Amino acid sequence: MKIERATAKDYGQLKMLWSIVFQEEAEFLENFFTQRFQAEHIVVARKGGEIVSALHALPSTYFQDNEEKKCSFIVGAATYANHRKQGIMSELLSYTKATTGHPITLFPAVRPFYEANGYFTTSFMEEYWIPKNMDSSEKDPVSAANGGQDLPFSDLDKIYREATKEEGALMRDELSWAFLTSGYQLVSVEGAYAFIKDGIAVEAMAMDRDAATTLVSLLQNKQVERLRFIPNSPFATLLNGPFVQIPMGMSTEESMRGVYIAEQY
Repeated sequence: MKIERATAKDYGQLKMLWSIVFQEEAEFLENFFTQRFQAEHIVVARKGGEIVSALHALPSTYFQDNEEKKCSFIVGAATYANHRKQGIMSELLSYTKATTGHPITLFPAVRPFYEANGYFTTSFMEEYWIPKNMDSSEKDPVSAANGGQDLPFSDLDKIYREATKEEGALMRDELSWAFLTSGYQLVSVEGAYAFIKDGIAVEAMAMDRDAATTLVSLLQNKQVERLRFIPNSPFATLLNGPFVQIPMGMSTEESMRGVYIAEQY
């Protein structure tokens, strides 16, 4: 078996591996390989010249202490079923770390596996129930919701950066925001937004308490039952009672402890 960086000629094999392992929708698969494929940032395992396992270590950045820093974000870690449980993915992870001069990050599908390979959870979200009888805002939440229009990516990014500036976060480009808005329902007001799935606001960010208050009112109107946000968020001043801690992304570097990492592409 040979562990090495991919080449442009591996495009077809890598796309097939992703499609078979993840049973991905054709539209997403095409978009990802059109927009994110960078052979030099893909690590592969070959047997008999054929790729049997691979991971994409996308070049990325995170902001921390008012600085932008380089990192890699792993996605598409996949191995064909008949080559699993042979330690191949662990070898790919080890090779990636050894040949990359900056932190490696990811959002895990199987957290214990990555823990066994030296990754740790950098941050957590807190999940609260939203009381149905909660009187959270004097504003009309519907009229405050941008006239029914979602905020543009630039405004979402401004909120995201402000909300996470204390501990830092993985940065998002326009493609990352597009991935999130296509996979989740977006609800936004001036200064705050939430991504919703299955009645849960899985990521809520706010620049201040007023924005958080207005957003919570809108979520109540939409019958969203639970809300997840980072510790010490403006939302924490509105909700009381017990909460569930939700683990987020992982990294190889202790210096990234506290940095917010969520799923993205």
